[in-house]
Amino acid sequence: MTILERFLKYISINTTSNPKKEDNPSTKEQLNLANALIAELIELNIDEINFDPKHCYVYAKLKGNQDLPKIGFVAHLDTSPDAKGENINPKITYNYDGKDIMLNESTVLSPKDYPDLKNHIGKTIITTDGTTLLGSDDKAGIAEIMQMLTHFATTKDNHGDIFVCFTPDEEIGLGTKNLNYNIFKPDFAYTVDGSTIGELSYENFNAATIDITIKGNNIHTGYAKDKMINAGRIATIINSLLPDEIPENTEGYQGFYYLQKIEGNSSFATMQYLIRDFDITNFEYRKQILESIVSELNDRYKDSIKVNIKDTYYNMKKTIDKHPELIETTIKAMKDVNVTPIITPIRGGTDGANISESGIACPNIGTGAHNFHSIYEYVCLEDMEKTTEVLVSIVNKFSKNKVLQK
Repeated sequence: MTILERFLKYISINTTSNPKKEDNPSTKEQLNLANALIAELIELNIDEINFDPKHCYVYAKLKGNQDLPKIGFVAHLDTSPDAKGENINPKITYNYDGKDIMLNESTVLSPKDYPDLKNHIGKTIITTDGTTLLGSDDKAGIAEIMQMLTHFATTKDNHGDIFVCFTPDEEIGLGTKNLNYNIFKPDFAYTVDGSTIGELSYENFNAATIDITIKGNNIHTGYAKDKMINAGRIATIINSLLPDEIPENTEGYQGFYYLQKIEGNSSFATMQYLIRDFDITNFEYRKQILESIVSELNDRYKDSIKVNIKDTYYNMKKTIDKHPELIETTIKAMKDVNVTPIITPIRGGTDGANISESGIACPNIGTGAHNFHSIYEYVCLEDMEKTTEVLVSIVNKFSKNKVLQK
């Protein structure tokens, strides 16, 4: 099976996750892709295949033929709920000419809006028909891992144990919630869940979710003096007192406050913030700023505000920094197949953040896909093929070097 055939097969299966659910899998459809992958793994005669049907995790291990580093590869089954993910009708543009691609009569994928398209002139571009997302996040990663696994399952190349894990619900922050580390136990691992080919990320945001509830005291406006506590107005005051560090004003290593949701009226209001920062000290300081604002307003408004802070993931860098040889060797592996490494921080999170937090260093690798979570999503076929070469090269590189073995 070619990587194109795999990819088209995978995106034909609707796996949109549901942010309103709090357990794996959030949608039963993800089990359909899991079962399809298990069938392929069986056909490849992979040594160990484990499936957790309750939580929708697929595990596989191709046993090593030498005492070499044990390497893991991770991709997620679900697609983002930010855009429709069913009845995907992919369009393939061969020998791309660098001009606009008409997704449908009224929707255009243009290099004026998405300059990265210019990097794929002469190549094959897979897009949507402008009504759904494509699903390359992360079915491109799944296809690349499966192609890599096929290579080592059908050749006599030396390698250590190769672990694979396909997770559910990464898009809603639950990708590693029920991951079994007694089954998935490599010396180190990679999530194959980035964008541009050659992308290598070993830093990501520290992340927290802040839920705020405000209980007002609604009094007839004609008699409200010194009595009314307007919950909706307090919500606006909280937001106005925060620093103007928001997603639309920040980039690179800059952190932010993101008002994700605000609802209510004068009697009752709720707010939800996402706090993000690469630096753990700044991350904690951001939480303290919000808490101090609430404390000051509670003194003024009779303890009407309640705050719940939940850390969701942490920067993988603190784990990966303990193993500089991991990044050094990965860079060399990319260069061995003529891929230029692009070191970039993740302004978000991946399953690799929590896997790294568990003690398994797990950087992220680009897949060759772009414009995730939108109807303008696309992937370059040649970049998927090249990314597969990168994965094979990583295994080969570590097969010549026993560093990072536990």
